[in-house]
Amino acid sequence: MSRRIEVIAEVANAHQGDPAQAERLALASLEAGADAVKFQIYFAEELLTRAHARFAHFQKQSFSPETWSRLLTTVQRSGRVYCDVFGLKALEVASAAGVAGYKVHSSDLGNTPLLEAIAHQRKPVLVAVGGSTVQEISRAVTTLARGGVRPVLLHGFQAYPTAVQDTRLERLGWLREMFADTCSIGYSDHVDGADPFAKVLPLVAIGMGASVIEKHVTLDRAARGVDYYSSLEPQALREFIGWVRQAETAVGSNPEEFAPSERTYRRQVKKHWVAARPIRNGETLRAEDLIMKRAEGEAEVPEIEQLLGRPVVRDLAEDTVVSRADVANQVWALVVARMKSCRLPNKALVDVAGMPALAHLLERLKQSERVNRIVLCTTTEPEDAAIEALGAKSGVPVFRGANDDVLRRMIGAMAGANVDLALRVTGDDILADPEYVDRAIDHHLRMNMQYTDMKALPSGTEVEVFDAALLRTLGEAAKDSSGTEYLTTYVVRHRDQLRTSSGPVDERHRHNWRLTLDTDEDLEVIRALLEAMRSQGKALTYRLEDIVAYFESHPAVLDRNATVRQRQTPPNVCSDLDWKRMATLAGAGR
Repeated sequence: MSRRIEVIAEVANAHQGDPAQAERLALASLEAGADAVKFQIYFAEELLTRAHARFAHFQKQSFSPETWSRLLTTVQRSGRVYCDVFGLKALEVASAAGVAGYKVHSSDLGNTPLLEAIAHQRKPVLVAVGGSTVQEISRAVTTLARGGVRPVLLHGFQAYPTAVQDTRLERLGWLREMFADTCSIGYSDHVDGADPFAKVLPLVAIGMGASVIEKHVTLDRAARGVDYYSSLEPQALREFIGWVRQAETAVGSNPEEFAPSERTYRRQVKKHWVAARPIRNGETLRAEDLIMKRAEGEAEVPEIEQLLGRPVVRDLAEDTVVSRADVANQVWALVVARMKSCRLPNKALVDVAGMPALAHLLERLKQSERVNRIVLCTTTEPEDAAIEALGAKSGVPVFRGANDDVLRRMIGAMAGANVDLALRVTGDDILADPEYVDRAIDHHLRMNMQYTDMKALPSGTEVEVFDAALLRTLGEAAKDSSGTEYLTTYVVRHRDQLRTSSGPVDERHRHNWRLTLDTDEDLEVIRALLEAMRSQGKALTYRLEDIVAYFESHPAVLDRNATVRQRQTPPNVCSDLDWKRMATLAGAGR
């Protein structure tokens, strides 16, 4: 979905001191498609000294509090209203009318009492920053932030009108970089309304990150009234807003994502590594054995380092596309388990069909033809000594590491070893099918992926395949790895920047069944299944087909945990990646 740009029609003083005209202009702007209109509320005695040359002008242009109340109430029936407030009295009037938000003029950035009062309202705040120094802006932002407000900084100033060369749009990027953690940015346009750039420059600003565009409006430019210089008439405003909506689609909402047509383009034009000559099974690949050419197919393209120096595992004819499945790989299964559990204490050791649940899982994984090594990954908590003991009894090495960081545990388990692929298997998924484990690995290598899931399988029977290099990269680039209990989230939220896929699952085996082990109800379902498998002489050798056949014959068993809710990823899990760090690691060949 595209990022929505808020277009605010700035009435300013184009009402010529006539509240009826202010109302007509505001309603016409909303009808033209503006997201909001904005009025300037001021009182001459609060705005400037009586000796000021423009005191009388502003006194004549201003409305009484009662007039403002009627005007704001009327316009708000048709749309959202913001107000520039040039003092505490003006703020009181706007607040009493319940407007949607406020704007702070650049002349008030040092007006701490006003800023504090605005922040207390806890509503959206626009801050004009034209002609303001970074220190002035920073102090104002800090004052608003203390009140819990994240303002929009509006770049732009009124020079009656502002010359195109004076708009300095590059400042938008400068402001965005400096205040990224505390503010959004927007653009307040003041170019001559008759100049084509009055419509073009805001579109450029959108591409530079502006989320708010403010445009002056007037009913009739030919009348040359107050504030007509940079104003658009309602029909021109309607046309301009149409351009903004098109610009939204051009900008998009997530710079990481590819457009659907871009994904097609990528598949069509990316070159693949192909055999430069016939290569025999067992030969070690050298650089001169490979050449890059375009080739048709859905597979991604591996890094050449993932191919070179490895023996091929089948004969390759000249011009054959070479995938990672064509060379030797070291595959480890990392089983993540711990004794602590909120819903089913000590579930790793609970008995299922005559053995601890975790031991059952390990015996299942040992049947894989593609897994070279299994490692149990648990924590350093005292109670997890029981996990270590179970590993020793099962003949499986154990790595004990960070209590609250699953990723660090997995990386630690592989430290110093030459691992290509790492299966992430949770201790809850004790029904993992060895044949589907191998199918996932083969698919991952054949398609040259960095991550492969098997989510179409019933929960509790699937595994995930990661490139070991991807796990290490995530460990260095994750802005916060404390949520990696939900490690999949760190991948799926960045799918287009990583090579990811879902492995093939037979239609008959695609079921939304809950077969994971996390509650007493889950345990009932799993015990019923495994007792049936044991009675058939398949205590450890059953496959997905056996599981499906059992539940087709005994559907009522699935009712026992049908009301159990799957744990969701907590909203506070931060799966953001440092893309500069990712780029650095990729450039270093890591």
